[in-house]
Amino acid sequence: MARQTPDERRVFDAGLLTGHCALVTGGGTGLGRSIAQELAEAGADLLIAARKVERLEQAAGEIRASTGRRVEFREVNIRDRTSVEALAGFAREAFGQVDILVNNAGGQFPQKARDIKPKGWNAVVDTNLNGTWNMTQVFGNQMLDGTGGSITNIIAVVGRGFPGLVHTAAARAGVAEMTRTLSYEWGRHVRVNCVAPGPIQTQGFDDAYDPSVKGPIAKTPMQRMGVPRETALAVVFLASQAASFITGETLYVAGGQQCYGPNQALLDTDFERG
Repeated sequence: MARQTPDERRVFDAGLLTGHCALVTGGGTGLGRSIAQELAEAGADLLIAARKVERLEQAAGEIRASTGRRVEFREVNIRDRTSVEALAGFAREAFGQVDILVNNAGGQFPQKARDIKPKGWNAVVDTNLNGTWNMTQVFGNQMLDGTGGSITNIIAVVGRGFPGLVHTAAARAGVAEMTRTLSYEWGRHVRVNCVAPGPIQTQGFDDAYDPSVKGPIAKTPMQRMGVPRETALAVVFLASQAASFITGETLYVAGGQQCYGPNQALLDTDFERG
Protein backbone atom coordinates (compact mmCIF):
# COMPACT_ATOMS: atom_id res chain seq x y z
CA MET A 1 0.00 0.00 0.00
CA ALA A 2 1.25 3.51 -0.85
CA ARG A 3 2.22 5.76 2.03
CA GLN A 4 -0.45 8.26 3.02
CA THR A 5 1.97 10.93 4.27
CA PRO A 6 5.55 11.69 3.19
CA ASP A 7 8.21 10.05 5.30
CA GLU A 8 11.51 11.75 6.11
CA ARG A 9 13.32 10.56 3.01
CA ARG A 10 14.49 13.24 0.57
CA VAL A 11 12.00 14.00 -2.20
CA PHE A 12 13.99 16.52 -4.27
CA ASP A 13 17.63 16.49 -5.33
CA ALA A 14 19.89 18.36 -2.90
CA GLY A 15 21.14 20.61 -5.72
CA LEU A 16 17.73 21.45 -7.20
CA LEU A 17 17.77 25.10 -6.06
CA THR A 18 21.52 25.64 -5.69
CA GLY A 19 22.49 29.19 -6.63
CA HIS A 20 19.10 30.59 -5.69
CA CYS A 21 18.09 32.76 -2.75
CA ALA A 22 14.67 32.14 -1.22
CA LEU A 23 12.79 34.51 1.09
CA VAL A 24 10.06 33.08 3.32
CA THR A 25 7.87 35.36 5.40
CA GLY A 26 6.61 33.89 8.64
CA GLY A 27 9.58 31.55 8.32
CA GLY A 28 10.22 31.01 12.02
CA THR A 29 7.28 28.77 12.91
CA GLY A 30 4.58 26.51 11.53
CA LEU A 31 4.16 26.19 7.78
CA GLY A 32 6.80 28.84 7.10
CA ARG A 33 9.38 26.97 9.13
CA SER A 34 8.70 23.76 7.21
CA ILE A 35 8.81 25.58 3.86
CA ALA A 36 12.14 27.18 4.74
CA GLN A 37 13.57 23.80 5.73
CA GLU A 38 12.57 22.12 2.48
CA LEU A 39 13.87 24.99 0.34
CA ALA A 40 17.24 24.79 2.10
CA GLU A 41 17.35 21.01 1.75
CA ALA A 42 16.82 21.52 -1.98
CA GLY A 43 19.92 23.74 -2.07
CA ALA A 44 18.59 27.30 -1.72
CA ASP A 45 20.17 29.92 0.50
CA LEU A 46 17.59 31.50 2.76
CA LEU A 47 16.32 34.75 4.16
CA ILE A 48 13.52 34.24 6.67
CA ALA A 49 11.53 37.17 8.01
CA ALA A 50 8.76 37.77 10.53
CA ARG A 51 7.81 40.07 13.37
CA LYS A 52 9.25 37.90 16.17
CA VAL A 53 13.02 37.83 15.83
CA GLU A 54 13.69 35.30 18.58
CA ARG A 55 11.81 32.57 16.70
CA LEU A 56 13.59 33.47 13.49
CA GLU A 57 16.97 33.24 15.17
CA GLN A 58 16.24 29.76 16.50
CA ALA A 59 14.89 28.54 13.16
CA ALA A 60 17.85 29.99 11.24
CA GLY A 61 20.32 28.22 13.50
CA GLU A 62 18.55 24.90 13.20
CA ILE A 63 18.28 25.09 9.41
CA ARG A 64 21.95 26.07 9.04
CA ALA A 65 23.00 23.14 11.23
CA SER A 66 20.88 20.58 9.40
CA THR A 67 21.50 21.70 5.80
CA GLY A 68 24.76 23.66 5.73
CA ARG A 69 23.06 26.42 3.74
CA ARG A 70 23.45 30.13 4.33
CA VAL A 71 20.47 31.35 6.36
CA GLU A 72 19.88 34.99 7.30
CA PHE A 73 16.96 36.42 9.22
CA ARG A 74 15.38 39.84 9.60
CA GLU A 75 12.40 41.37 11.33
CA VAL A 76 9.62 42.64 9.06
CA ASN A 77 6.07 43.90 9.39
CA ILE A 78 4.55 43.11 6.01
CA ARG A 79 1.72 45.57 6.65
CA ASP A 80 4.25 48.41 6.79
CA ARG A 81 5.61 49.35 3.37
CA THR A 82 8.67 51.04 4.90
CA SER A 83 9.52 47.83 6.78
CA VAL A 84 9.17 45.77 3.59
CA GLU A 85 11.39 48.15 1.64
CA ALA A 86 14.03 47.97 4.40
CA LEU A 87 13.95 44.17 4.12
CA ALA A 88 14.39 44.47 0.36
CA GLY A 89 17.40 46.70 0.87
CA PHE A 90 19.00 44.16 3.19
CA ALA A 91 18.27 41.33 0.76
CA ARG A 92 19.88 43.23 -2.10
CA GLU A 93 23.05 43.88 -0.09
CA ALA A 94 23.26 40.37 1.36
CA PHE A 95 22.25 38.23 -1.62
CA GLY A 96 22.09 40.47 -4.67
CA GLN A 97 18.61 39.27 -5.58
CA VAL A 98 15.84 37.18 -4.08
CA ASP A 99 14.97 34.58 -6.73
CA ILE A 100 12.20 32.81 -4.83
CA LEU A 101 9.65 34.65 -2.68
CA VAL A 102 7.20 32.72 -0.51
CA ASN A 103 4.48 34.93 0.97
CA ASN A 104 3.56 32.75 3.90
CA ALA A 105 2.96 35.32 6.66
CA GLY A 106 -0.68 35.85 7.55
CA GLY A 107 -3.23 35.42 10.27
CA GLN A 108 -6.92 35.20 11.09
CA PHE A 109 -9.32 34.26 13.84
CA PRO A 110 -12.64 32.36 13.64
CA GLN A 111 -15.69 34.52 14.33
CA LYS A 112 -19.24 34.90 13.07
CA ALA A 113 -19.49 37.58 10.40
CA ARG A 114 -22.10 39.53 12.35
CA ASP A 115 -19.69 39.89 15.29
CA ILE A 116 -16.52 41.01 13.46
CA LYS A 117 -15.48 44.53 14.43
CA PRO A 118 -13.93 46.94 11.92
CA LYS A 119 -10.57 46.65 13.71
CA GLY A 120 -10.58 42.85 13.36
CA TRP A 121 -11.64 42.97 9.71
CA ASN A 122 -9.01 45.55 8.84
CA ALA A 123 -6.25 43.67 10.67
CA VAL A 124 -6.88 40.43 8.77
CA VAL A 125 -7.32 42.05 5.36
CA ASP A 126 -4.32 44.34 5.91
CA THR A 127 -2.10 41.37 6.74
CA ASN A 128 -3.33 38.73 4.32
CA LEU A 129 -4.05 40.91 1.29
CA ASN A 130 -2.23 44.23 1.65
CA GLY A 131 0.82 42.68 3.31
CA THR A 132 1.09 40.08 0.58
CA TRP A 133 0.80 42.83 -2.02
CA ASN A 134 3.55 44.88 -0.34
CA MET A 135 5.95 41.95 -0.46
CA THR A 136 4.91 40.93 -3.96
CA GLN A 137 5.29 44.35 -5.54
CA VAL A 138 8.55 45.30 -3.82
CA PHE A 139 10.34 42.01 -4.47
CA GLY A 140 8.56 41.41 -7.78
CA ASN A 141 9.89 44.70 -9.08
CA GLN A 142 13.40 43.63 -8.08
CA MET A 143 12.92 40.40 -10.01
CA LEU A 144 11.58 42.26 -13.06
CA ASP A 145 14.59 44.57 -13.02
CA GLY A 146 16.94 41.65 -12.41
CA THR A 147 16.97 38.11 -13.72
CA GLY A 148 13.37 37.12 -13.01
CA GLY A 149 12.10 34.78 -10.34
CA SER A 150 9.23 32.89 -8.78
CA ILE A 151 6.62 34.00 -6.23
CA THR A 152 4.38 31.61 -4.31
CA ASN A 153 1.52 32.98 -2.22
CA ILE A 154 0.20 30.79 0.58
CA ILE A 155 -3.56 31.28 0.72
CA ALA A 156 -6.41 28.98 1.81
CA VAL A 157 -9.15 26.88 0.25
CA VAL A 158 -11.23 29.53 -1.52
CA GLY A 159 -14.12 29.21 -3.94
CA ARG A 160 -16.51 27.36 -1.62
CA GLY A 161 -17.08 30.07 0.96
CA PHE A 162 -15.37 29.93 4.35
CA PRO A 163 -18.00 30.18 7.12
CA GLY A 164 -16.52 31.62 10.29
CA LEU A 165 -13.65 33.27 8.44
CA VAL A 166 -15.29 35.79 6.12
CA HIS A 167 -12.41 38.26 6.52
CA THR A 168 -9.71 35.81 5.47
CA ALA A 169 -11.94 34.34 2.73
CA ALA A 170 -12.20 37.80 1.16
CA ALA A 171 -8.48 38.52 1.56
CA ARG A 172 -7.22 35.16 0.31
CA ALA A 173 -9.56 35.20 -2.68
CA GLY A 174 -8.15 38.64 -3.45
CA VAL A 175 -4.63 37.22 -3.42
CA ALA A 176 -5.69 34.42 -5.78
CA GLU A 177 -7.06 36.95 -8.27
CA MET A 178 -4.00 39.17 -7.82
CA THR A 179 -1.88 36.13 -8.66
CA ARG A 180 -3.79 35.42 -11.87
CA THR A 181 -3.51 39.08 -12.91
CA LEU A 182 0.23 39.26 -12.28
CA SER A 183 0.82 36.05 -14.21
CA TYR A 184 -0.19 38.00 -17.32
CA GLU A 185 1.47 41.33 -16.49
CA TRP A 186 4.78 39.77 -15.48
CA GLY A 187 4.73 37.11 -18.17
CA ARG A 188 7.83 35.02 -18.62
CA HIS A 189 9.98 37.09 -16.26
CA VAL A 190 8.29 36.26 -12.94
CA ARG A 191 6.09 33.22 -12.35
CA VAL A 192 3.39 33.84 -9.73
CA ASN A 193 1.38 30.99 -8.18
CA CYS A 194 -0.59 30.11 -5.07
CA VAL A 195 -0.51 27.15 -2.75
CA ALA A 196 -3.78 26.64 -0.89
CA PRO A 197 -3.40 24.41 2.17
CA GLY A 198 -6.45 22.79 3.68
CA PRO A 199 -6.51 21.61 7.28
CA ILE A 200 -2.83 21.30 8.19
CA GLN A 201 -1.77 20.20 11.67
CA THR A 202 0.23 23.12 13.07
CA GLN A 203 0.39 24.94 16.38
CA GLY A 204 -1.33 27.89 14.74
CA PHE A 205 -4.23 25.63 13.73
CA ASP A 206 -4.49 24.25 17.27
CA ASP A 207 -4.46 27.76 18.74
CA ALA A 208 -7.08 29.15 16.35
CA TYR A 209 -9.68 26.39 16.22
CA ASP A 210 -11.89 25.06 18.97
CA PRO A 211 -11.37 21.30 19.51
CA SER A 212 -15.00 20.66 18.55
CA VAL A 213 -14.26 21.91 15.01
CA LYS A 214 -11.18 19.80 14.41
CA GLY A 215 -13.04 16.52 14.05
CA PRO A 216 -15.40 17.66 11.29
CA ILE A 217 -12.80 19.73 9.42
CA ALA A 218 -10.45 16.73 9.23
CA LYS A 219 -13.07 14.78 7.27
CA THR A 220 -11.53 15.55 3.92
CA PRO A 221 -11.91 12.99 1.12
CA MET A 222 -8.56 11.64 2.35
CA GLN A 223 -10.02 11.34 5.88
CA ARG A 224 -7.18 13.10 7.67
CA MET A 225 -5.48 16.41 8.24
CA GLY A 226 -2.31 17.28 6.39
CA VAL A 227 1.17 17.81 7.81
CA PRO A 228 3.31 20.92 7.16
CA ARG A 229 5.84 19.10 4.98
CA GLU A 230 3.15 18.29 2.43
CA THR A 231 2.59 22.00 1.87
CA ALA A 232 6.34 22.70 1.87
CA LEU A 233 7.04 20.13 -0.85
CA ALA A 234 4.43 21.76 -3.08
CA VAL A 235 6.18 25.10 -2.62
CA VAL A 236 9.56 23.64 -3.59
CA PHE A 237 8.01 22.14 -6.72
CA LEU A 238 6.54 25.48 -7.81
CA ALA A 239 9.84 27.26 -7.12
CA SER A 240 11.81 24.79 -9.23
CA GLN A 241 12.35 24.32 -12.94
CA ALA A 242 9.93 21.41 -12.75
CA ALA A 243 7.22 24.10 -12.76
CA SER A 244 8.83 26.29 -15.43
CA PHE A 245 5.61 26.43 -17.51
CA ILE A 246 3.25 26.98 -14.57
CA THR A 247 2.05 30.45 -13.61
CA GLY A 248 -1.22 31.97 -12.41
CA GLU A 249 -2.14 28.65 -10.83
CA THR A 250 -3.54 27.69 -7.43
CA LEU A 251 -2.26 24.33 -6.23
CA TYR A 252 -4.51 22.90 -3.51
CA VAL A 253 -2.79 20.87 -0.81
CA ALA A 254 -5.99 20.07 0.99
CA GLY A 255 -6.76 16.36 0.81
CA GLY A 256 -9.62 17.15 -1.58
CA GLN A 257 -11.29 19.69 0.72
CA GLN A 258 -11.58 22.07 -2.23
CA CYS A 259 -14.05 19.55 -3.72
CA TYR A 260 -15.91 18.08 -0.77
CA GLY A 261 -16.16 18.01 3.00
CA PRO A 262 -16.56 20.45 5.89
CA ASN A 263 -14.52 23.62 5.51
CA GLN A 264 -16.04 25.91 8.10
CA ALA A 265 -14.18 27.31 11.08
CA LEU A 266 -17.21 27.23 13.37
CA LEU A 267 -19.93 24.65 13.97
CA ASP A 268 -23.40 24.69 12.41
CA THR A 269 -24.85 25.57 15.80
CA ASP A 270 -22.79 28.78 15.82
CA PHE A 271 -24.76 29.87 12.75
CA GLU A 272 -28.10 28.68 14.17
CA ARG A 273 -28.18 25.89 11.63
CA GLY A 274 -27.78 22.88 13.90
